Amino acid sequence: MKIYISADGEGISGAVSTREMHETGEDFAQFRHWMTQDVNAAIAGAFRAGATEVVVNDAHWSMTNLLLDELDPRAELIRGGGKDLSMVEGVEGCDAAFFVGYHPKVGYSDGVANETMVGYEMYEMRMNGQVVGELEINAAIAGAYGVPVVMVSGDQFLADEAKRSLGEIETAIVKYAIDRWSARCLPFAKAHETIEAAAYAAVKRVSDLTPYRVTGPVEMEIEWTSTSECKRAALVPGSVRKSPRVVAYTGADILEAWRGIYCCLNLGCTRTNPIYG
Repeated sequence: MKIYISADGEGISGAVSTREMHETGEDFAQFRHWMTQDVNAAIAGAFRAGATEVVVNDAHWSMTNLLLDELDPRAELIRGGGKDLSMVEGVEGCDAAFFVGYHPKVGYSDGVANETMVGYEMYEMRMNGQVVGELEINAAIAGAYGVPVVMVSGDQFLADEAKRSLGEIETAIVKYAIDRWSARCLPFAKAHETIEAAAYAAVKRVSDLTPYRVTGPVEMEIEWTSTSECKRAALVPGSVRKSPRVVAYTGADILEAWRGIYCCLNLGCTRTNPIYG
């Protein structure tokens, strides 16, 4: 059984600050160890439950966060940006997916580092009129390839969103958000035990869980926090500027819609780095 792990950063055990989560932060070095340890716990649970192969995709920020020399040697690692499927690059052909270190969508809870793709330039993102976060977007892309998301780890708000959107999948709560930038964190040993247990249970339940499928045509929308980003994003051929702050792209299916809105996202955002995840 081939298990896929998409590893984000905001939902990693202990992490609550941009000083930790971003490569320019003064505490980023220790965060890289924390992120690698969380992923190792998920890998351990997967193999203990009978997985025969694990592929990990570094899906946070620059996508060069995980420490390869500390990663469980039984797993392979996809790292670096410029990936067509971004946070779920390499999901094709896998039997099930884990989303480790994920976070809630922007603006709908006090979840730690709640955002959707970008930190401060997006008001919300919608898929066929429904507000979505990275959880649902990436689950839908995985679902297009027949891959179910069977386990997530992060804070309690992320776990709630996963249950509402994806059904009764396994969730590992490693911290309890107090505010966007504070949380009551489990001790690392307990957090890793929780992740490993959820990963183990998820692999055992793979046959009972189904992919998250969004049938086409699919309209993806970004509502920006200002008009400037939206104006640039609407330069993408095929996009539609529905209002001064809303750009939309419609595709025949989720994969086509993703490609279009991903171009809008990269063009509209004012960050100097491309949007990888």
